[in-house]
Amino acid sequence: MPGTPPSDSVDVVLRTSGSTGTAKAVGHTFDAIEWAAQTSRRVLHDEDWRWLVVLSPVATGGFMTVARSVPEPLVWPEAGGPFDAAALTAWYPGGAQATSLVSTQLARLLSIPEGVRMLRSMQAVLVGGGPFPAPLRRRCKNLQIPAIATYGATETLGGCVYDGLPWPGVAVSILDGQIHIEGPNLAAGYVPGPALPRPWPTGDMGHWRDGRLVVEGRLDDQVPVKGVNRRLRDYEARAMKAPGTVEAVAIAVPDDIDGYRVVVFTEDAEHRLPRLDNGKPDRQELLRRARGQHR
Repeated sequence: MPGTPPSDSVDVVLRTSGSTGTAKAVGHTFDAIEWAAQTSRRVLHDEDWRWLVVLSPVATGGFMTVARSVPEPLVWPEAGGPFDAAALTAWYPGGAQATSLVSTQLARLLSIPEGVRMLRSMQAVLVGGGPFPAPLRRRCKNLQIPAIATYGATETLGGCVYDGLPWPGVAVSILDGQIHIEGPNLAAGYVPGPALPRPWPTGDMGHWRDGRLVVEGRLDDQVPVKGVNRRLRDYEARAMKAPGTVEAVAIAVPDDIDGYRVVVFTEDAEHRLPRLDNGKPDRQELLRRARGQHR
């Protein structure tokens, strides 16, 4: 990561997305990266798969896609830039057994026949970086696309919970409603500091259902609107019911009268959300736009 102070205790520094605040520099060791790559491959029954890199290789999701690939990975030249499903499938030479995507990229690939064919030819499609909407999951199942919901963060080297099941060697606990993670994949610390507490509090709420982790959203997801506490993800869920909507992001803006007002931005065939190089929506940019709207 450019501009990071030198450190003798870590080998690789990755930046958190910074989608909801200031980006942090997270330090990992080669031992942690190797353990995470090998464990992911073991869980997936990955027999030396070649991986297709669509996410930015300098963001955690893309970086770990490279780390998992035993043969030289296929790296889309536009990885990390604006996502164009047609351009990706037109370039794709074939030969990859797996890839890692965010849900919006997956939805756009499913909107064209070439994208469906590409994904159906693979052994695994990891979906991370945020919620995996239930309608999109059902569509993958109906199309026989091997999509796997992943949960994790830059601090855990990306997804270490697949379809609600923690990897072997990763301990997930719920303390006071908050998800905590411990394991060999956990970062050594932030650069230049501090060290990560262990187990690490993720800032996400969650619970167990039939032995699987259910992520409920961020601890700071709830805001008071006209005297009533509202969850931003509820606004997003309602917006997702509109035909053609592939992603919705609710932004809370402080308001002197109502406490907060909520502005919901959506993405469909005609409108795109601003994005970071890891594929996540740029919430700071959306907040700037929301502040400019009238109540």
